[in-house]
Amino acid sequence: MKPLRPFRRTLRAPLAGALLGASALLWGRQAAAEESAAEQLFREGRALLVEQRFAEACPKLEESQRLEPSLGTKLNLAFCHERLGQVATAWVGFQEALITARTAGDAAREAFAKARLDALSPRVPWLRVRASAGGAGADQVTILLDGAALDPVAWDKELPVDPGEHVVAAAHQGEVFWETTVALKESERVDVAVPAPAQAEAAPAPVPAEAAPGAASRPARRPAARPPAARLPRARLLPEAQRDGVRDETSVRAASPGIADRLVFEAGGFIGYLWMEADEIDVCSISGYGDCYYALSEGSFLAGATGFIGYTATERLDLGVRAHLGLHSSEGLLIALGPSVSYPLGDRFRVGSSLLFGTATQSGTAYTESYSWDENGYQYGGDMVEASVSLGFALGLGAELGMKLTDSPSGSLFLQATPLFLVGADGLAASLPLGVAYRWN
Repeated sequence: MKPLRPFRRTLRAPLAGALLGASALLWGRQAAAEESAAEQLFREGRALLVEQRFAEACPKLEESQRLEPSLGTKLNLAFCHERLGQVATAWVGFQEALITARTAGDAAREAFAKARLDALSPRVPWLRVRASAGGAGADQVTILLDGAALDPVAWDKELPVDPGEHVVAAAHQGEVFWETTVALKESERVDVAVPAPAQAEAAPAPVPAEAAPGAASRPARRPAARPPAARLPRARLLPEAQRDGVRDETSVRAASPGIADRLVFEAGGFIGYLWMEADEIDVCSISGYGDCYYALSEGSFLAGATGFIGYTATERLDLGVRAHLGLHSSEGLLIALGPSVSYPLGDRFRVGSSLLFGTATQSGTAYTESYSWDENGYQYGGDMVEASVSLGFALGLGAELGMKLTDSPSGSLFLQATPLFLVGADGLAASLPLGVAYRWN
């Protein structure tokens, strides 16, 4: 049997190597399968985002992020939560993405996350849960927010929560003794005071159930819900607060943007067509003749600029002033400005309307007539003079129809039409300009 021992030793090394190789191969295949699953989920989630099926897109992106965390998936997931109206969850996601992008030196994604945070900050609801002092066993109270136990360090601090209904409950020694439902709207701040537990009663000695008088008539107290292992998105703290508990009120309020951060600017250029119509306008003061009239009834090419300055009242509504200034081929101009509202339709389109005040002018040739008497009798004469006429003070309406061409961290570029019409004492004017405009957010 001795000659077999060297043969066994020679088999051990190749066999061990084969087993290690097979294990590595299986592990590699499993890792590749997980990566491909994460990538597939990401592609499916992105496709659903494009189709605006956000309720279906978010779970796929969440699972993709769980399998293979990445900055791109985190940004898409935060964007998905924003479109679902879960502004607090989206805000937290963009906070995390901002820190990740800053650490990685990705300036473009950092700027994008910062822009979305600035836009979402005014919309986030905040909930403060105040715990009352006193009462028996107050130090043994557990406060639950939507079924998840709230860390005592977060008590009496403002927490970002998604709009909608939230359940706040309090339990003492494993039994819920108080519960309420709070409904929050965007931008709303709500305080909830949790009462202290009642004085604990002395525990009676255990007796058999059949010997306890009136046992059937005593209502059973409801046990406290077990907090889930995973943290609910609604109760998530800020990224900085994950290290230090939670921000205090001062730092939270300081993070909200001021008025200057909510200003909106837009500038653009256009070309189009201007049409003017009016009855005969007396231009005698210009020509110096007795009777001279000029009739407006023609169109001309128009080129100029448009602008908007406003204030983001809500995430979906900008209030401000729009202005139009254009020159046209009939040697005249168009001026109009007035209060305006602008509203996005989905992710790509924007509409708006304006109440406009302004005027339009035009230059051309006027025919003049003159009458006189002399020794030869009645005399009649006429001449052609150059004249510039105006509609006078005019009032009208304007519209804004925009389609987004591209996004950047600071704003968006739009293909834009801004039709308008003005009605004055001496006539009317209408224009149909088409151009591009950039809107800074």
